[in-house]
Amino acid sequence: MKTKTISLLLVMAVCLLLFAGCQDAKLHSYTEDLLAEQGDEVIEETPAVEESQTPKDYSSAYNYFPIEQVILTVDGVDITWGELFYWYIYDVSNLESYFGEITDWDADCAFYPSKTYREYVTDNAIDSLKHYCALERKAADIGVELSDIDKTMIKAKWDENVLNYGDGDEQAFIDYMAQGYLSKTTYDHINYVNALYSKMLQELFGEKGEKISDADLYEVAADLGYVRVKHILISTVDETGAELSEEQLAEKEKRANEIQAELASISDPAAREARLNQLISSEGEDPGVAYYTDGYTFTSGAMAQEFEEAAFALEENEISQVVKTGYGYHILMRLPLDRNAAVEYQSETEYTTLGSYVAQEMFVAESESWAKQAAVETTEAYDSLDLAAVFAAPVSSAAPSEEPAEEPKE
Repeated sequence: MKTKTISLLLVMAVCLLLFAGCQDAKLHSYTEDLLAEQGDEVIEETPAVEESQTPKDYSSAYNYFPIEQVILTVDGVDITWGELFYWYIYDVSNLESYFGEITDWDADCAFYPSKTYREYVTDNAIDSLKHYCALERKAADIGVELSDIDKTMIKAKWDENVLNYGDGDEQAFIDYMAQGYLSKTTYDHINYVNALYSKMLQELFGEKGEKISDADLYEVAADLGYVRVKHILISTVDETGAELSEEQLAEKEKRANEIQAELASISDPAAREARLNQLISSEGEDPGVAYYTDGYTFTSGAMAQEFEEAAFALEENEISQVVKTGYGYHILMRLPLDRNAAVEYQSETEYTTLGSYVAQEMFVAESESWAKQAAVETTEAYDSLDLAAVFAAPVSSAAPSEEPAEEPKE
């Protein structure tokens, strides 16, 4: 689906994957993802990284300041150099793994040409910090705290990572994280805010949007472009995917037109939907309807183009003409939105409802306003910080450590 879900935490949730030179092309920073949604120019197509490429060692850059040195404060939350560097290295290593070493920090950024590399990396880091520090501050303002169960779950995730990445040895896992320039302090803070995000979402809107009125929920869903349709598919391919014979296709098209005419002749919406359900059960050939019993709830980009165009053109409770796609002949009925309808399945039994997606979108908009108001106070060290100097520091052959490799710069 095209819908963006927990945008703020997408970066945070994959922290263990963000080791230098190992980023997936689909993992973007918060700012990059947001700008793409707003229609600003972001380069999406990037060259593939060869698997044999040796990750660059950023140890000297990481140790430019002591990692526990407070480098700035965002909405009253102290940000250490290690935490700031975590956001820097995400973009720097991603850029350099695709486009080679950044030698001119004032050149146009390959991912975002309207900004220099210096602006892109700096702005991304500050934007990300503002979003999760503002969330932390807002949680304190309204009295949202982690429960003992939440803390137990965080600890359980830590123990799981220790087992998976450190063979049960906590220090081994800490050393493993250090290879990705991630300290335990930063790891703990990120996961704390991650848990707060879920608590705040539930507090303000409900996990599935149950605290949002029907009127507001459906208005936002409509603004986001959601529609709900049921359809009957008369397939034009066999079990192997091969197209049927001309004679069979003619029979299929004839039957599709008969169904369309029958449904169009039923004026009562409830009776029409009931008959459509019967026909779907007896003649429909779309296996997806076994899961999506309330119909498909989707936005633009989720379905075949012809299917989408027909769905968006319908009024509620209206029946479409016969629509031809690569799957076959469809007859669609557009239905009112339903907050409990499934939008996307994660497994055979787990799915996300329309209410959940709307709640997430409303929370994203709310957190945006908090971030815009977030106050950033810098230190002298931050004000004198030059990314070109930081990442031009001599490359160290040693693994990153909790101790500075040299005296901190003033």
